[in-house]
Amino acid sequence: MGEIIEILAELDPFLFRIKFTVTGEERVVSVDPDKQELFHLQDDNTLLPMACPFLRQTSNKKYVCSVHTSRPELCCQYSCYRILVLDSQERKVGRVTDASRYFITEDAELRRLWNQEIVSVAIPDKKCWEEHVEQTLTRAGYRVIR
Repeated sequence: MGEIIEILAELDPFLFRIKFTVTGEERVVSVDPDKQELFHLQDDNTLLPMACPFLRQTSNKKYVCSVHTSRPELCCQYSCYRILVLDSQERKVGRVTDASRYFITEDAELRRLWNQEIVSVAIPDKKCWEEHVEQTLTRAGYRVIR
């Protein structure tokens, strides 16, 4: 979601105007009162550079949305994926589930590409594997969000 949500302005220490880069929609969100300390203590870039700017990691290593109560509808429709694949019309056509390499798609051509060029490649490092996936799918005309 980090490529999708842009913070336009900090209206208060815990109140923000955001923009969805894909749709251009602007909204105001507020950090949940029970997550304000967590939000304040962590810089959004310390977790995952491409993550949503409101994602924070708890002390027990779980990730939480710090604006869950005021999150926009687009966020409600979004599921946490490790990798999201969009076609040339910016439609969701595939995804890799969170903390896995399990790929979900109903697109036959994308499935063929995945099976031919990604499944059999043994790259143990998570970041390098994600980079390989992104490069492979981008070359084929898809957009990858991770």
